[in-house]
Amino acid sequence: MKMKKSELKPYKETLLALRSRLRGDVSTLADAALIKSSSGMGGSVSAVPSHIADIGSDTFELDNTLLLMSNEGETLEQVELALERIEEGVYGSCMECGKAIPKLRLNAIPYTPYCVKCASQIEAGEV
Repeated sequence: MKMKKSELKPYKETLLALRSRLRGDVSTLADAALIKSSSGMGGSVSAVPSHIADIGSDTFELDNTLLLMSNEGETLEQVELALERIEEGVYGSCMECGKAIPKLRLNAIPYTPYCVKCASQIEAGEV
């Protein structure tokens, strides 16, 4: 069942705001990672950290930042796809079974392409 334009408007606004925030977050994280890695991992002028523990801490921070960037990048991609589904007139329909995705689920995860049943099956590797 196709959603009415008036029903889509709040979801589109939410997705646009989320996309804007995620773009800023990914950009900020990328800048932080570049600054951290270009400053010799230790933040000092020298490229050699002063203590072995500093190397481990700096590596952990950089790895964590890169993981966050990856996760946020994936979410940003899903948001972009959801906005495309709105434009194509298929937003709110499960991409697997074609049934309507409950509004409660769309309110919680506005970029989801699947109903709960299909998402569970996909995660379990059943599809």
